[in-house]
Amino acid sequence: MDAVRVQIRKLLRETPTMPATVIVERIGWQRGRTILKERVVRELGPACLPGDPVSRTTYRRASRPSVTLWFSEADIPLGHG
Repeated sequence: MDAVRVQIRKLLRETPTMPATVIVERIGWQRGRTILKERVVRELGPACLPGDPVSRTTYRRASRPSVTLWFSEADIPLGHG
């Protein structure tokens, strides 16, 4: 994977939304496609996407907490009665 990283980044700089299946064909990847696809989707692809031109907010990685709210449809008794 490390040997083709430069080629993948070059392709993604030219076309940031290029699907991993097309990248596989262009670089002549002969090994498992799943490994390359996961790496492109998780790491290389997002790093090559251009920033939002109207956004002024910048975020550091892992700096925003994620909160999931869940509201039960059933009444759940609380306390002693």
